[in-house]
Amino acid sequence: MKLIDNFKKMNQYSIEYQEDIQEHICTSQQAFSACLCLFFIMHAVVLHILDFAASKELYTALAISSSQLLITFIWYLLFRYYFPVHKKHTLAAAHMNIFLVVILFELQYFLYNEYISYNIIICTVLCTSLTVIGHMVRYITILAAALGVDTAITVFKNYEVLNSIEMKMYIIDNLFVLTIAAGINCSISWLKYRDFEKKKQIIYLSQRDCLTGLLNRNALENYVKKYAGNDGICSMILLDLDNFKKLNDSLGHYEGDSCLCRTADELTGLFDSSFYVSRLGGDEFVIFMPYVRDVGYVMDRVRLLLEKIPEKYTSGTDEISVTCSVGVAFLKMEQDDLYEKLYKAADTAMYKSKAKGKNTVTVFENEFSSKILPKSLLR
Repeated sequence: MKLIDNFKKMNQYSIEYQEDIQEHICTSQQAFSACLCLFFIMHAVVLHILDFAASKELYTALAISSSQLLITFIWYLLFRYYFPVHKKHTLAAAHMNIFLVVILFELQYFLYNEYISYNIIICTVLCTSLTVIGHMVRYITILAAALGVDTAITVFKNYEVLNSIEMKMYIIDNLFVLTIAAGINCSISWLKYRDFEKKKQIIYLSQRDCLTGLLNRNALENYVKKYAGNDGICSMILLDLDNFKKLNDSLGHYEGDSCLCRTADELTGLFDSSFYVSRLGGDEFVIFMPYVRDVGYVMDRVRLLLEKIPEKYTSGTDEISVTCSVGVAFLKMEQDDLYEKLYKAADTAMYKSKAKGKNTVTVFENEFSSKILPKSLLR
């Protein structure tokens, strides 16, 4: 039962860490193919030329080694330049490469038994277990097919001793190699998944505000910059809590922190996953939305925000009302300095809201926003 649960977890991790898995596969397949290229060159020079120099089989042997070298070099180039960019079929390509490598060795083994050691094939098979992670069933299936071809070739070449103890031990050896390779692959996968999990936690913590759990300033800036230069409209909503300093001075930082956390909860509840919600520091929050298709939807969220944020606190005989002043900016994403322009525009609009008497929203007015927004929203 536990084994089944572990397989389910591995399948889940294979989906969750898809990008990390593809990066590992591309890197390891490059190294694997590069080592094979070196081996085939050495094999052609050291074995073929020396052993076949005086025989008629020299050119045939060199042709096989050259074909192996060429195919392996092509796979190296693919994993070096193509698959890091076009990631969709990386895993399938890796499995195909593993299968072809073993089959190519089998071709030599079939034609020149005395010049290709079974140990070389086994070492190659075990090395393949390090080049892919996750999707264990697929790896075992590919490896079983390759070793099945090896067994079939051996049976074909030694049919007269099919029932001998040596042949039975050979088949058992192949099953043993398959089991060991699967075990190594499983172990490496678990180790890599643990590394991915730690990496994910480190990245998460580096991008989050420690109090509210929202994105921090650096993370938001990096996300905005990723969209710079794209087509479409984006929006930034900047809000500042009114009377927050008075709350902190009167009731202390514990109550102030609670207010910030409640504000963060309201923001994450109002703005879905298409928005990036961030706390820049102090009582300043930012919401960024790329690819705005409905300006009215954004403004509806802002109006709901003004209704939900007000909090009333009692300090002795005084009542402290914490509201928010909001500035909204709409810009095209095609500019390179998108974050700086967006933030400056939203900040300007937010301070206009402060000047109007707080607890209100102002949309930054420029030539672009005047075209996409009704005049009633620009007052």
